[in-house]
Amino acid sequence: DVGLMGGFVMSVGFSEKNIFKYYAKDRSWSFDPDIVAHEKDVVINVNGRPFATLRASEGDMKELAVGHMFSRGLITRYGDVASMDVYGNAVNVILKAAPRPDTLKASYMASSWKTSADTIFEGVKHLQEAFLYRKTGAFHAGLLLRRDGLRHFLIEDIGRHNVVEKVIGRALMQDVDMGECILLISGRLMCELVSKVTLAGIPILGSVSATTCEAAALAEGCGMTLIGFIREGRMNVYTHPARIAEFDETRGNL
Repeated sequence: DVGLMGGFVMSVGFSEKNIFKYYAKDRSWSFDPDIVAHEKDVVINVNGRPFATLRASEGDMKELAVGHMFSRGLITRYGDVASMDVYGNAVNVILKAAPRPDTLKASYMASSWKTSADTIFEGVKHLQEAFLYRKTGAFHAGLLLRRDGLRHFLIEDIGRHNVVEKVIGRALMQDVDMGECILLISGRLMCELVSKVTLAGIPILGSVSATTCEAAALAEGCGMTLIGFIREGRMNVYTHPARIAEFDETRGNL
């Protein structure tokens, strides 16, 4: 869908705008089109009352609402939702029972399955093909894949927290067994993200970017395999490396 807004050529998620570009090499200017991302306030109303306002991208608003409610402990499964509709920038949710915020607790993830390093490297290749990121450079992406490498879906948003919540929301809506999954994201691995992914029961979280000491400590205590700097055939495995099959094969060389 394409339209006009304030001098922009508008599409879903981004618009085209003519801007001035400067090139230091030959000290020149040009006036050329550039692709610029959209952001907007998404209001989540629960049982007729405002619950949250999130700054997010267009699209996947129901997924964002479900994932955010789950992360806040308002629901424990998609079946807790009686109805949900989108009107403008608002998601209106009716729950089957009275909400009880912050009652969801994370449990230690003791899953014994393994995946391969190649599965993670191939997933990151797909992550970097995210359409809106390639168009604008402003989006984060999240890829949920099964431990055998089967890709469930790829989701994008301007906010890395929104990406994680959209992934969790869609997984709940599609009844995906997240305990059998790997989540790969483009943003920094911070405590709040690790906490949300732990609540969802996803045992492996990886990123092309860095982590913090606190996020690694949280992942260690929750039984999560946390991986950063997945780039060019290498990765940093901060916690619980035994879920990577090659770890057992090569640990004798350590």
